[in-house]
Amino acid sequence: MIIALATTIALHAAPAAADENLFGYTYGAETLPKGESEAYLWITDRRDKGQGHYDAQDYQIEFEHGLTDHLQGSIYLPFRSHNIRGAAPVENGAPEYPDVDRNFGFDGLKASLKWNILSPFKDPIGLAVYVEPVWSRIHKVTGERQTELALETKLILQKNFLEDRLVWAFNWTLEQEFRKVKGPQDWGSELEWEFTSGLSYRFAPNWFAGVEGRYHSEYPDFPADFTREHHAWFAGPTLHYGGKKWWATLTYLPQLSGAPLDLARSDTLHLGEHEKREVRLKVGYNF
Repeated sequence: MIIALATTIALHAAPAAADENLFGYTYGAETLPKGESEAYLWITDRRDKGQGHYDAQDYQIEFEHGLTDHLQGSIYLPFRSHNIRGAAPVENGAPEYPDVDRNFGFDGLKASLKWNILSPFKDPIGLAVYVEPVWSRIHKVTGERQTELALETKLILQKNFLEDRLVWAFNWTLEQEFRKVKGPQDWGSELEWEFTSGLSYRFAPNWFAGVEGRYHSEYPDFPADFTREHHAWFAGPTLHYGGKKWWATLTYLPQLSGAPLDLARSDTLHLGEHEKREVRLKVGYNF
């Protein structure tokens, strides 16, 4: 009886703190309180295009600060690394991507603002909007040098259940990109359209476990043309630990399906712009 009561109290205690990331890819609606700051590291490992060897890592150092109780600002320092040898998908009998030998490098700069409109802890549903300008120097897929300017926007929803023990979040992301790869090519434009969602449950004090899904699609030459070039679906487990001053989140996302397919294989995956699996680790520290 005493043990059961203690367990119940512990599970109801210590809800997720403001802007504590329960998911690897899906943002929550809360922001840091005014004057509070946080720093954290993102590491994303992307692997396997179906042939040859392909692995790429995206690194990101982020600094967040609560400008007001409902407005949060962030700056990011991104880095990227690629290791490519004979990677597919195969087109006309030859690998699509040139070989790259671990070209770790500084990728550019990003900044963001997130405005919390409704709180998931105080209101029936949490609501926030997010905007992020981006300057990038390294192509995410091929590792080639580029100049990319982009603007990413998000609509963020969050709903807490069972006295904040069960958390659901949903993001709708639109990103307009303008890119010029090194060489004589002209500037190209592209729209990325993405939905992410996650459901996580606090199964023990400070511990959350759940599932996360992601849908990603791209529309080249937008706004002149609104034809979808490709899309992919991902889903997998996520695990989160939140301590008094720090937290960590680990998410594994394998690709479930995509199109157009690699016609040289029988896979039901799109391996041109995506990989078979991604793993993301985020570690944060509040100060």
